[in-house]
Amino acid sequence: MAKSRSTSPRPLPSRVMITETSDCLRLVIPYSRSWFVIGFLGFWICAWAVAEVIIPLRFLEGEAPPGGWSLMVAWFVVWTVAGVLAVYAWLWQVMGKEIVTVREGSLALRRDVGGFGLDKVYDLSEVRELRAEPAVFDPMDLSMALQLWGIGGGTIAFDYGGVTRRFGIGLDEAEAKQAVVAIKKWWRTVDRSH
Repeated sequence: MAKSRSTSPRPLPSRVMITETSDCLRLVIPYSRSWFVIGFLGFWICAWAVAEVIIPLRFLEGEAPPGGWSLMVAWFVVWTVAGVLAVYAWLWQVMGKEIVTVREGSLALRRDVGGFGLDKVYDLSEVRELRAEPAVFDPMDLSMALQLWGIGGGTIAFDYGGVTRRFGIGLDEAEAKQAVVAIKKWWRTVDRSH
């Protein structure tokens, strides 16, 4: 009778890339892609682009639906905004990453898409209860509703004033805990040195 050998699975490496320098701690969190969402949004964006061309041509030809020009213009505006959001969500899925930079006195969060993004900077003295906390889905919260498309929410939370802020979109709980430990450790080290 042959003995079966059991092998234990190897742990997966963390996606959180942590870099520490003398003046800052930087975490880069690449977004975990959903090939279903990439494919769906890609198809939807193609249909959107066709309508973006056809509707203005109809305007120029003088064709209007029974509701008139105002209905057509309102629909076109909503359609255009939805398309821009879909393009952003698709780009985020393909090349998005979050960059977290902790410096003396500030915590900066950046959602970077191909080198572009805006920093949201928070005063570290006002940041409370930094924690790994899976978000509970609430469809009435716009940030949580956008989480379905990968552009809202996050597994790392902190309180800032009367609002809970989140980052670490798509992180596993263990990865979120690793990031929180690194930030808190660096933060304490900087506090002690001053």
